[in-house]
Amino acid sequence: MFEPIVNAIKGEFAEKAQSVLGLEEAKVEPTLKCVSGSLVDTIKKQVFGGKLNEVIELLTGNNPAEASNPIMSALTGGLVESFTSRMEMEAGEAQRITDFTVPFAVEKIVEKFKESGHTADLDGFAAFIGIDKNILKSVSGGIGGFFGNMFG
Repeated sequence: MFEPIVNAIKGEFAEKAQSVLGLEEAKVEPTLKCVSGSLVDTIKKQVFGGKLNEVIELLTGNNPAEASNPIMSALTGGLVESFTSRMEMEAGEAQRITDFTVPFAVEKIVEKFKESGHTADLDGFAAFIGIDKNILKSVSGGIGGFFGNMFG
């Protein structure tokens, strides 16, 4: 179900990572995998920590994807940590890539959500990602599978 979205994001990310960030082609795929893992981990932590509504608000476009948004801050911090620990990047390089990547990924998710025509609430978000809302509410890990499939 998400294959066209996955491909659109991956393709656009690959292009932007090279043109905007100056990443070598060989570094694009490992960077994308690191992004995927980090976003999945961070979103799960936020959802399991009782922030399901905040996650939904961000990823449906109800809350702006600004640095002051606590979920955006968590995504950014998680990705910088992943780049420095998993990919052994210097902190400055990790921050530079993260500053582009997190807003880009969230923007693409919001665009695809809005194109779906679903309501920007639990019901609509659950339908968008193809998970029963009760399962999503129980935070059993279903949202992690969505992000893993989207980016990984």
